[in-house]
Amino acid sequence: APAMSMDPHHVHNFWGVSPALDVRQVVRQCRLQGGGVRAVSCASHDPSEPSPNFSTLLVGTNDPRHIFTTTARSRRHGSSADAAPPTTSFFVHESSTVELARHVLLLCVLMTDDVPPADRVERFLEIFGNFTLRESTSQLVQRLAARLERVVGAIFAGETTDAPNSTPDRIATVFDFSLLKFKEKDALMDVFRSWGGDDVNSKHFDPDKKRDLRLRKLYGDRFDHRRNIIDWDYHMRLDAAGAGVVHMKHFASFRCSGIAFPVREATFPCANKTLLGFAEGTTKEWKNRDARDVGRVVDTFGFWGDITNGPYIGFGTDAENPGQAFAMKNRQHRHNAVEISEMNVASRLFETRAGVPWGEFSKKNGTKDGSSLEVDEAELETDLMNAACVAEEVGGDASDTSNAGDASTAISPDGKKEWRGGDGAVFHETWASLRVTLVGPGNFDTGFLGKPKRAEAFHAVVVGAWAVQRVTPTLAKVVKPGGVLITEGSKYLLAADGNATAAFAEKTLALANLAGFQAVPFDDTEPVDDEPVTESGMRHDGSRRPKRLRFPGVVKGVDDVHRFYVKQGE
Repeated sequence: APAMSMDPHHVHNFWGVSPALDVRQVVRQCRLQGGGVRAVSCASHDPSEPSPNFSTLLVGTNDPRHIFTTTARSRRHGSSADAAPPTTSFFVHESSTVELARHVLLLCVLMTDDVPPADRVERFLEIFGNFTLRESTSQLVQRLAARLERVVGAIFAGETTDAPNSTPDRIATVFDFSLLKFKEKDALMDVFRSWGGDDVNSKHFDPDKKRDLRLRKLYGDRFDHRRNIIDWDYHMRLDAAGAGVVHMKHFASFRCSGIAFPVREATFPCANKTLLGFAEGTTKEWKNRDARDVGRVVDTFGFWGDITNGPYIGFGTDAENPGQAFAMKNRQHRHNAVEISEMNVASRLFETRAGVPWGEFSKKNGTKDGSSLEVDEAELETDLMNAACVAEEVGGDASDTSNAGDASTAISPDGKKEWRGGDGAVFHETWASLRVTLVGPGNFDTGFLGKPKRAEAFHAVVVGAWAVQRVTPTLAKVVKPGGVLITEGSKYLLAADGNATAAFAEKTLALANLAGFQAVPFDDTEPVDDEPVTESGMRHDGSRRPKRLRFPGVVKGVDDVHRFYVKQGE
């Protein structure tokens, strides 16, 4: 099979292979579905009391999709709709410093309200998944890198860069770098500097040449026939696994040129520096007695990320309104993963601005000028989300443009909505409720998990597919009794077929059981999927319908990529 061999140069993981989760909500769902399995409640039993601090450890999740989704929906779990969102804490561990730095940068793009929401959505996805960027987006990365270098450098030096009586930079209030060792802090600052415009390695990096070398190494003798391989991977792996919403055109574009999220007719001449980093390798200087290449161990700068799976799974394969997002017509999806990704990011960003879900907001037909929000039920409402005025939600007056902090949009004299340069009080409160602590890549087991202060500290732990070997009794010690372990599966990894995915899930279950977790039992109220289809999900009429997995650890209402386990109480 063309995709069954792993890419040896895929060292860094910059995006996950599972949909984004609202961790608070799925923990509550585990509690409801668990029955006899004891789970932890993520909200107070007394609705009059505010929700407690909810703490989550992310191990190798590769991107901030879970952080963004959980933070955007945090008000849903508060004591009341008008109350401040409950506090949410995330501890993030990745295998390399550049992956940690990407978490910080991507969240900065979302929480920096100096560009309109529509532009922010485009920039976020472009930086998130494209190998090359537009010039304007590359300049945005350089500005954010300079800001991160200034603010984080001041934090490390014990200084402040804020003027007296001014509001602290949001980077300093959201992120906690105190757990990083001095060596890791230096490495983090080096990454921020490399994203600037003066870094020697990045300045002389030729993205087209380097990607071409990666592709030639991956395909080998089949390089001239790579489009046929891409077609096979798409239909026999990605589409068969249930990700047919990813359009073949976009998938081929990512595999050939690295452009996963096109922006209209724009060109992408600049390298995405956030995807570049150092990987350890061995030079081939001589051969030993076994005729094997031997040499020095060196760090090589380049692009060592994913060039096969693609960044579509995190935001493009799941939605709160699946009937609308995954509507079919003539056996074809009306919307593709790029459009759904834009909608999902826009809806979460809207909820951080308005404090309420888009569906609830739109039902009120609450545009400031009284215009209707009626659209085709099968059409996505991304543009409406980005343009919606949230003045009533934050207590601002949209007719008063003198105070840009009260609302994100205003009404011009001709009746059109205009963004005013700020996202309002609700937006600031939402991000003020978040705390993200970076855990360095070195000495994770003894330097972090083994600390007495971490014992039973987390309500939930989320482990990525590339880090399931971390599911050990040592990891279980940091989870509260009744806490939830969430592991990412290999369903959408192109190198894994159905048998490999099932074996991966069985191995993960064995590791979880050994660590002291029990899988959440499958919900028997889910309809039985007994339609006779093959492993690829192919019907006799040529259409595809992948079967939903019915295994322990699959939670109703949540994707079947993740598996959920509960730590047994003492």
